[in-house]
Amino acid sequence: MQKIINETTKKAFLTKFGEHIKQLRQERDLSQTEFARRCNTNVRKVIRTEKGEYDFKISSLIALAKGLDVNITELLEFEYPENLFETFWSEEFPHSDKSAGK
Repeated sequence: MQKIINETTKKAFLTKFGEHIKQLRQERDLSQTEFARRCNTNVRKVIRTEKGEYDFKISSLIALAKGLDVNITELLEFEYPENLFETFWSEEFPHSDKSAGK
C-alpha cells in the first residue's frame, strides 16, 4: 500500500498560497516584474505561483520570502484549506498483477 498526494488538496493549498503571495506582493506595492527581479526568477513563475499552478521547491520559498522581505514563517501564515493535514495524503492500493511472479 502506497501513500500518494491527494491532488485536490494539493491544488487547494497551492491556490490559497498563491493568493497569499499575491496579497503580500500587493501590500508592498510591488509589480510582478519587480517581485520576480527581487526573487531572482521570471515573471511567468510569479504569475504561475499566484495562480496556484506552480509547485515549488524549498529554495523557491526562500526566494519568495527574500523577495517580499519577510521570514518564511510569515510567508506560510495564511488560512490553509480545511483538513489539509488529514487529506494531503491518500491511500493507493496497488493493482494486483496476477501474472507477476508466475
